[in-house]
Amino acid sequence: MEHSITHACLVHPHPLECEAVAEWLRRRSYIELVGKCNNLEQITQLPYLKEIDIVVVFDHHAEKTADQILKIRKLYPKLKFLLLAPSPSAESVREVVRSGVSGYIVFEAELDEWERAIRAVSEGKVYYGQEVMLKLAETSMDKYIQEPAPSTRDFLSKREVEILRLVASEYSTNKIASELCISDKTVETHRRNLFQKLGVRNSVGLTKIAVRMGVV
Repeated sequence: MEHSITHACLVHPHPLECEAVAEWLRRRSYIELVGKCNNLEQITQLPYLKEIDIVVVFDHHAEKTADQILKIRKLYPKLKFLLLAPSPSAESVREVVRSGVSGYIVFEAELDEWERAIRAVSEGKVYYGQEVMLKLAETSMDKYIQEPAPSTRDFLSKREVEILRLVASEYSTNKIASELCISDKTVETHRRNLFQKLGVRNSVGLTKIAVRMGVV
């Protein structure tokens, strides 16, 4: 199945590294790189902003960047952002999640993860790297430290627990289906049931619950 073309803009503060990343993006068959900027402040000045689907942002200051992204998204809510930053602190994770970015991975991630993140965001999905999700789960522990961890036996089936564990381990729908010998449609049905039962909206929320339950 062919991917539709996603129009991307790259934001990178260092010219030589920017060109290297730009070349990598140009080699993705489903990405058309339509522009490059040194910083986010230049984004709103681009004459072709409405043509952009994704902004891929490299930045060393995630908290400050998250605030800028939040402001831009208020003006252009359909614009999606993928952030690549250093290993996150608790504060930066909270701020980045608040900004509503579609993806967040660390600089040190393997190129395979860059690929997964780009594909996911280009398809309108959310992708947070494992390190980011674990840090997010840790930052949520203080809130729940006085609350007993929910018992999976109370309201989740054995199959739902298996899928919760695999989702928290960054398995795709297809990979979960292959692992459990079920169809992609069945996986999605279980995922929707998990969202409803656990009161979350995305895989990040499922990961947080999975950590609290001790299934990962």
